[in-house]
Amino acid sequence: MPSGTLKRFLALTGKFRRRHLLVVGDLMLDRFIWGDVERISPEAPVPVLRVTSESYRLGGAANVIHNIRSLGGAVTACGVIGKDESGRRLLQQLRRIGISTSGVFLQRGFQTTQKSRIIARPRHQQIVRLDRENHEEIDRKVLQDIRRYVARFAVKCDGVVISDYGKGVIHPELLETVSELAERQNILCVADPKKKNYQRYRNVTLLTPNKEEASQASGVEIRDEETLKEAGRRLLQMWRAKAVLITRGPDGMSLFRPGREVSHFSTEARDLFDVTGAGDTVVAVCALALASGASYDEAAVMANLAAGLVGDEVGTVAVPADQLKEAIRERR
Repeated sequence: MPSGTLKRFLALTGKFRRRHLLVVGDLMLDRFIWGDVERISPEAPVPVLRVTSESYRLGGAANVIHNIRSLGGAVTACGVIGKDESGRRLLQQLRRIGISTSGVFLQRGFQTTQKSRIIARPRHQQIVRLDRENHEEIDRKVLQDIRRYVARFAVKCDGVVISDYGKGVIHPELLETVSELAERQNILCVADPKKKNYQRYRNVTLLTPNKEEASQASGVEIRDEETLKEAGRRLLQMWRAKAVLITRGPDGMSLFRPGREVSHFSTEARDLFDVTGAGDTVVAVCALALASGASYDEAAVMANLAAGLVGDEVGTVAVPADQLKEAIRERR
């Protein structure tokens, strides 16, 4: 990387700590049960895990929040949790890392989403995942409280991040509000979309679907360069977005902007161990970078580097600013 470009990227990363983002979405708690497998159960052909440790991490929209905070940015969280142990633990972890939780609403009877992953060492093989999540509709009053909170608080921040996991927090009226804010007040909005709301996103600054999501949303199965370009063109038109960044796993990322040629970013040469939460890291880095004055291409390069770092570890992790800076320095 040329010295001038290196200085530019490091300067952008240094601005992260002066940015404040509002993250609205589906807050989750990730639980990890670690152990050793030494035999097969005599009761059924399944491994017997001797549990050695257990840990909890922030997941879903909460993982986006954790990544922004780890990179130095200030964050306000907005979403809903239940009055249960998972909700209390999630709220406690958010507050411990310095997150404002004034936009987190409690709903009696709501099941806070918790994903439990059982992992066997030494190869860190995931044996099974257990999901506990809400199966009832979120109260309309809570949804309206979220919408009003976003409408009131978004103008006080440097940008809004929508972390949509399809669990109900991101609803049509909220997306209408965000669309109006983005169009009329030019508020930065970066979104990680999900199927339930594909047709409802409008005027968002940047959307970051993965390859499968981009195929579903556009109606074009991405198989090669030609279908990739067609999918990107359709998504720009449908979402009226300033940019769409399609993440393609080992094939890297592709950035689409109206009236411009597609830009491709190859995956950094490293062995990816686990890609859990990589999409959360991408949306977090893109939002911070754009809020700090980065171009779309610069934001994509930084997000690509950060996503590679996530793949070095097991489970949902947050990338520290110093680690991202080191990856920038090492980039060739």
